[in-house]
Amino acid sequence: MVLKDKLVMKKVCMLLFGLFICNIGLVLAQGRRFGFELGANYPIGLQKNGYKENHVGFYLNGIYRFPTNPLSVNLKLGYESYTIVLNNTSNSLFNGRSLSLMPTANYHFLRNESVDSYVGLGTGVSIDNIDVGVFNEGYKLHFAVAPQVGIRFINHINVYLQYYVTHKDFSRLVLGVGYVF
Repeated sequence: MVLKDKLVMKKVCMLLFGLFICNIGLVLAQGRRFGFELGANYPIGLQKNGYKENHVGFYLNGIYRFPTNPLSVNLKLGYESYTIVLNNTSNSLFNGRSLSLMPTANYHFLRNESVDSYVGLGTGVSIDNIDVGVFNEGYKLHFAVAPQVGIRFINHINVYLQYYVTHKDFSRLVLGVGYVF
């Protein structure tokens, strides 16, 4: 039963990833209102010893910029690996792993060729697990809300902070750096 559930989840994720890649092709054909971003992210531990199991993750981000107002919408697929401190097990440290799919709306304060600062809010899902990988036995699907703040330099280099508010054991702050195509 567990093996069947794992295979179904892997197929669903591969389908979502394939649709995301197809959208990137459509995005590139539409001009500068559309774009995509590829980057690395790193979780920042906010608890005592909250950095010991942190590892670099990655993300893909599809972007649509509205031409007449300072808004944009994104669809981000990201993977993070970070430290979880479980208080119910005498403050034991575990490695949490998450795969998240997060649609986000951003408001841009400055929008020119050299600097573009923004704030945003996303709502989506996070598939979370402890120690053994994302889709192995014990994974959980959680609703997530993720406020973010960021700056894009020279229209291509994006730096952001995003806090995932989800199940208490899996909430996390992430620093990301990416290249916008």
